Amino acid sequence: MRIADFMFELDEDRARQQDRRAEDASAKAGIRRAADDLAGQTILTRFSRWAAIRSDSPALVDEAGSITFAALDAWSNRIAHWLGRAALAPETRVAVMMGRSRGYLAAALGVQKAGCVYVPLDPTQPLPRRRDLVRIAGAEAMIVDAVNLGDLRALQWQCPSLAHGLCLDAADPAAMVEAPSVMMSTELWDHIAAEEVDDVNAGGWKSPFTGQPMAPEAMAAFGDNARRKLAPLLGPTARVLEIGCASGFTMRRVAPLCGHYVASDISRLNAERAEAVARRLGLDHVVGRHLVSHDIDLLPAGSFDLVILNSVIESFPGFGYLASVLDKAMALLRPGGALFLGNIWDLDRKEAYLADLATFARDHAGQGYNPRLDLDDNFFVPRAFFRDWAAGRPEAPSLDFSAIEAPGFDPAPYDFDLVVRLDGRAEGARRHRWIAGADTLEALPGTAPAVQVTPDRAAYLMFTSGTTGVPKGVVIEHRSVVNMAAAIDRSLHQPMAQGRQLAATCNFTFAFDGSMHAIYTTLLNGHALHISGEDTRRDPAALHDFLERHGIDVCDATPSLFSMLADYWHDSGQSTRVRRFILGGEVIPEAALRRFFDVPAHRDASVVNQYGPSEACVCATQYLMTAATWREQLPPPIGLPLDGIALRLTDGQGREVPDGVPGEIRIGGISVGRGYLGNPVQTAAYFETDADGQRWYRTGDLARRLGNGQLQFLGREDRQVKIRGHRVELGELEARLTKHPLIRHAVVLARDPRGTGDRLLVAYVVPRPGFDAAEVRSALEAALPAWMVPAHILTVDALPMTSNGKLDEARLPNPADQAAPVVRPLATETERRLAAIWEQVLDQPVADAEADFFLSGGHSVLAVRLLSAVEAGFAVRLPLAELFASSTVAAMAQLIDGRKQAADWQPVVAVNPSGDRVPLVCFHPVGGNVLCYRELAQALGPAQPVYMVQSYGLEEGQPLLPTVEAQADAYVKALRPVLGDGPVAVAGWSFGGLLAWEAACQLQRAGVDLRAVIVLDGVAAPDPVRELLQKDEAEYLAALFDEMGLFDADTLRPMTPEQRLDFILEQNKGGHFLPDGMDRAGMRRLLALFQNNGLAAVRYRPRPLDTRLLLVRPRVVTGQAPGIPGDDLNGWGPLATQGVDLRWMEGTHGQMLVQPWLAELATHVRLWLDPVNRRSAGPVRMSTNPIPVPGSVASPGSR
Repeated sequence: MRIADFMFELDEDRARQQDRRAEDASAKAGIRRAADDLAGQTILTRFSRWAAIRSDSPALVDEAGSITFAALDAWSNRIAHWLGRAALAPETRVAVMMGRSRGYLAAALGVQKAGCVYVPLDPTQPLPRRRDLVRIAGAEAMIVDAVNLGDLRALQWQCPSLAHGLCLDAADPAAMVEAPSVMMSTELWDHIAAEEVDDVNAGGWKSPFTGQPMAPEAMAAFGDNARRKLAPLLGPTARVLEIGCASGFTMRRVAPLCGHYVASDISRLNAERAEAVARRLGLDHVVGRHLVSHDIDLLPAGSFDLVILNSVIESFPGFGYLASVLDKAMALLRPGGALFLGNIWDLDRKEAYLADLATFARDHAGQGYNPRLDLDDNFFVPRAFFRDWAAGRPEAPSLDFSAIEAPGFDPAPYDFDLVVRLDGRAEGARRHRWIAGADTLEALPGTAPAVQVTPDRAAYLMFTSGTTGVPKGVVIEHRSVVNMAAAIDRSLHQPMAQGRQLAATCNFTFAFDGSMHAIYTTLLNGHALHISGEDTRRDPAALHDFLERHGIDVCDATPSLFSMLADYWHDSGQSTRVRRFILGGEVIPEAALRRFFDVPAHRDASVVNQYGPSEACVCATQYLMTAATWREQLPPPIGLPLDGIALRLTDGQGREVPDGVPGEIRIGGISVGRGYLGNPVQTAAYFETDADGQRWYRTGDLARRLGNGQLQFLGREDRQVKIRGHRVELGELEARLTKHPLIRHAVVLARDPRGTGDRLLVAYVVPRPGFDAAEVRSALEAALPAWMVPAHILTVDALPMTSNGKLDEARLPNPADQAAPVVRPLATETERRLAAIWEQVLDQPVADAEADFFLSGGHSVLAVRLLSAVEAGFAVRLPLAELFASSTVAAMAQLIDGRKQAADWQPVVAVNPSGDRVPLVCFHPVGGNVLCYRELAQALGPAQPVYMVQSYGLEEGQPLLPTVEAQADAYVKALRPVLGDGPVAVAGWSFGGLLAWEAACQLQRAGVDLRAVIVLDGVAAPDPVRELLQKDEAEYLAALFDEMGLFDADTLRPMTPEQRLDFILEQNKGGHFLPDGMDRAGMRRLLALFQNNGLAAVRYRPRPLDTRLLLVRPRVVTGQAPGIPGDDLNGWGPLATQGVDLRWMEGTHGQMLVQPWLAELATHVRLWLDPVNRRSAGPVRMSTNPIPVPGSVASPGSR
């Protein structure tokens, strides 16, 4: 019997082998047929066909709008022409780094039309990670949007090959600078410069190696270094501006060499301190000035012989900002002047710096030092940047680089000094980095470039995790993409579309290989691709709304995202009209399928399970499920190969295995990629060619063939894992961990701590003394994508081994069993309620206010669930980005409390909301307070509703909004719930007039019924405010408080800065200019608000508005509001398209809103509003006849 069985099995085996040979022959024949059918086709020829057939149909739709096939074709052609002008060789890699928009895909297509290789970069990944990818790719050009312009500049100077840049949505990229970073927070530097701190600490001077304050002797040497280099440039009459004086170490050494010295700083406290120090040293020609570096153009041009930035640039946010400040500093110089840029952190020495810091940390572990192992907050600049900048300057300045000579000053070996001289000696220098803008693109033709692209040309480069710690770049050719698009069209789209255009969506990040499937199977088959926004794709409720609003037919997603949507529909009782979900990258949970198909409205929908690695163009097999069939095989198989693809299951020797026996999946056919860029060893290990010349890729994935021919996925045969759809080589993460100086050994595993099927990365480390898991996690987050950062970092004394020397994984602790020590118990009611929500989401107790969500096992999918639960529990909606930034219970509770408090504080103050006239909204003047309007509201009477808008920044801790546009935007958003669509009239005194005008523009643009605009002695041109801000501190304060009539600049000038503040507060006692009880700190906050709003006024350029303006001015001109000489209309004439009615009144600027002068003003306002209140709702057309008021003068623009 046994022999008979054996013989029977041999016969079966022979039969199977014959069947497999027949299948193999059939598969190869199928590949040849597919290749013949698609002969000569590329991404470009296939797209061009649809651009001709469906030229006016939508090709791309994002949350801001849509673009047709014809428009996308023309836009991408222009991008291709721009790349052609850069004379890039065929298959040059070009990176695209943009937000989720139409522009991203126009750029990708343009790159391919130029014969280049598209390299997608995810802008949400840490910059160091993107830098590594650009370097590996050797990208020579990059296309970005304005949001990512700063990162492009940074990458250009960190990646030697990256010479060319294009910003699609900025007409002039050079005019766009990075926003000030956290390192340029006035609040931060005021805190550091607290009054009781010594000079070293006030400047934030700490050793990066020890973390201790720098020695006074080192700081003295630092100042002497500047003095030696600057002495030859100075003389008794020289005028010097120092930007970022801190506590005055440079000023003390350099000021004695010149005749006038302005010590400016971002912190008013530091500026005051520097001037006070100078007074004690007898340096009366030193003036302290509260000024941020980007505002130095406020000062008169050509007014200094030397501008100093010593140890300041390191806090700048980027290269655009630096170039802008340098340009502004050059404009301040007299002929023959110079810039001194000191203590610049050298980008070319950064790696050596980090290596030395790591060595110091390793050698001094446990000795109480706190080395700065993370320098990402500091700005490093190479010498090459300054050469490039100077080459673009018309003055051809010379550059003199030098080392820092300051014994004991720890950063000196890694920094350099630079003197820039206006001597014209650098003529003929060439630039090596360029960034073009939208204006350049518009001038290029929209026709296709004359570039030959063949099917075997590389189309894109997709990065995957690498075992050695270095990502691998997979090169995919045009023919592979075309085959995928054609196969999906035949098998899925055509039967569903029946000739109509489908609406499909891409919910992946564009740097994830699944996006290639969504993009190309849609566009290359003539369908419309709808791109969900970054926040939308992460939020199930928002994504549901997107799918329904856009009428989506086909949704590409990961199983994780599909699971969240299925939960949402199940829990909310809603359903979707999407008829097909295409899923890939992970195993589909059975529970998700059940919840989805249990919804009655989903019974006619289908779910497709796809499988395929990046190396085989994403999709190799697929399996379709319906409500009737999804239970037939669980977990769902990965299905059968697509057309043009062959599959083999093999053993370790490459022999095919029988049905039902696990084997490694090998993929052959048109879809197989070229290999790994610049990595012949890895390419040879995973890509092979058989005797017939067929290319095969060894996936490392295990599967078995079922009796019906379907493939069932079984997992991996190596240490590669899938985390939320992303491939992660555990070796790459281990290599990263072991580079940390305080980690001896590390191993990373993918574990399921709670047995829920949710696999997490767990890092086990053997630490050195001083190890801090939170610090290590922060370092990983700054360098790696979110999915590669371990959910748990656990310390062990040693890695346990089996008797044969292998890692004994069973003896490593389960994260779920590790009760972390409580750092601080839950204290507030918000913390306790929040911890209870965490417990539900994480399925574990939470008792520590300092517990970190991500260190407790949380990840991005659970984060979405957490924020949904928080919104339900607290009625507060937090963006996902804020959870990543504030991931502890305490920090998150503080966010929630802050949101509630912000909701309680409103800028809109209702004075008399019950009147029956058109509401009048009065915007705050430069000081932010609205008490000035109180008497006006009373004088207008109870029938006139009045709302006042007070300033953000009045209260401690509130942010200052730096532009008129940003302030008006915030105020309009607060007003709309109160006033709806109007009607409304707006007014503003002084600076408030600019706010009223900008708010009127925004309201009118939003369709609000705007009835009147009133400006009370406001100026539409920046010059008067600029002149006020250019004054020195004594003159500035005297002008601000001119109408107190109690002092002048000469009274204030001999005083120290603190004495001036105290003097003004004393003079105001019993007066109405300052609030009662204001102290020195409140005075500083008020002056900061004055300066912020004054600078906002200088930057503001009012737009014309379709209205007639009432302008009321006082007859007596004071220093507080000088107006524009020769222009009674103060610049408003060209802006109000229906004209300006000017009314003069008695009194001064400061007296307009107080009795007895107020009565005349109230009469002007009431008479102006009377016709508005008699008019029915509708567009405002103010009377063209001047209103007869005694003492009034109509402007020449009156009709």
